[in-house]
Amino acid sequence: MSKNVNGFSKLNKLEKIDWLISRFFNNDNKAKQVLLQYWNSNEILQNLHDDFIENTLTNFYLPFGVAPNFVINGKKYTIPMVIEESSVVAAASLVAKFWSTRGGFKAEVISSTKIGQVHFMYEGDKTALENYFDSKKAQFFKATEAITKNMRKRGGGILDIELRDKTAELENYYQLHITFETADSMGANFINSCLEVIAKEFEKEDIQIVMSILS
Repeated sequence: MSKNVNGFSKLNKLEKIDWLISRFFNNDNKAKQVLLQYWNSNEILQNLHDDFIENTLTNFYLPFGVAPNFVINGKKYTIPMVIEESSVVAAASLVAKFWSTRGGFKAEVISSTKIGQVHFMYEGDKTALENYFDSKKAQFFKATEAITKNMRKRGGGILDIELRDKTAELENYYQLHITFETADSMGANFINSCLEVIAKEFEKEDIQIVMSILS
């Protein structure tokens, strides 16, 4: 088994590519050229792509198509579709055209509330945990105020935080079950940011945070 690589994140992009090619492609220059050929010729645009994630080497392109003739709630749309599978865009376009003369599609928002959870392990007394949760609950809202500020202006935010006992399913397993109102946004980044703050605020020596996740 090869040794772990240290300091990889500190290498520049070309150095990372060279490491990859030497480690896994026997220094095959053709493999390197495949990665380089997908770089954007616009340096500013490429730098923008490079900053999206860590350890970026190149870009991964997918076809960008459109499916016209969608009628949704009485309004006509052309739907952008990014997909690598053939026939899907054609099928969507065909179905859209068929239903466009038959009333189209109807859609409504049933709910914009979403759930996030902090999963954790706790081996101590349940009553002590409940008391600790009650003492921290108000602080959870306060600690996330900077994150929820703009969402609250739009009528959203954290609706409630519950402590849930899941020990019947797994020994020592509990959850913080958090309900969010995200208004007209998907809210994934907002929810995950709140969960990270709440988990950090809640964690202590006898509480082991397993993960924080949007359900």
